[in-house]
Amino acid sequence: MGLFHCPLGAVSCGDEGCIQCGLCSAATAQEKKAAAEKMRSWIREHGSTRSDIKIRKIAVCGKGGAGKSTTTALLSGALEMLGYRSLILDTDSSNGGLWRKLGLSGPPQPLCAEDGPPQFLAKDPLYLDDIAPPYIAQNGRRSMVLAGKLEDPLLGCACSIGAFAKTLIDNITLNPNELVIADQEAGVESFGRGVEQGCDTVLILVEPSSESIELAEKIQYMAQGLGIHRIRAIMNKVEDEAQEEFLQEALSARSIRYLGALALRRDIRSCNLYGTGLTQEFCYLVAGQLARFLLDEAEMSYTKPKEADFNVNA
Repeated sequence: MGLFHCPLGAVSCGDEGCIQCGLCSAATAQEKKAAAEKMRSWIREHGSTRSDIKIRKIAVCGKGGAGKSTTTALLSGALEMLGYRSLILDTDSSNGGLWRKLGLSGPPQPLCAEDGPPQFLAKDPLYLDDIAPPYIAQNGRRSMVLAGKLEDPLLGCACSIGAFAKTLIDNITLNPNELVIADQEAGVESFGRGVEQGCDTVLILVEPSSESIELAEKIQYMAQGLGIHRIRAIMNKVEDEAQEEFLQEALSARSIRYLGALALRRDIRSCNLYGTGLTQEFCYLVAGQLARFLLDEAEMSYTKPKEADFNVNA
């Protein structure tokens, strides 16, 4: 994508499509806040979705424990069954189990390391195939990159980890049928660092709790301030129809569009407990409908797998 990124598609500042929001040149806190409000107002006036903006880079956000990593694994597996290659970026500085959910034998080497960043991050354009082991691990058409983890006390905050994640998201150039799915840390701190600025889609995991609903509203506010149009909630750990209906009403009252719901499943909880990977076939059975809805909204083509190809075991 390069150094310049406009969520409205302008090639450069002042070019066709530019609304003079100032988001790309804001330097002070006051300028950034004013630019974000201009972008937010523009999105509210012109609608929250545009089918001409294709899905390329997805940020999976939400409350801690809402199921971001599990949903990232499920969606990436379902998208693989639909013909897409995914680069899964683990940006969470604490939790370390995403690689297991993807069925990998171990995590890749972090981008944020004591010996400095890998050389490929400086490439422009940077393609998915430019990322080589030990910084990437692969299972089928799903690959994982790890931004970094906090391993010891007194070594500082996670700001540098967020900076590496932002650099990769901003600079990577994707070929057709390639996607980035960034599993974000809990809350909204990553928005304060602008990690999601290069993303075109934000998925908010919402579990049945008032805190999760309130945070979803805050995440949408933040995402709109970055110019992101496609913001969708995924209701997770839903136990019954009453919970799903309540969540739908609460999200609708806050003008948050929802993509669908994932039920609270014993087999997924067992996989998470024992560190078992989620196969692509199982991912499609659980999250295939959500993945198709997401692609359909963006008018993106896919090849639907045949049911005879499925292995129902996780």
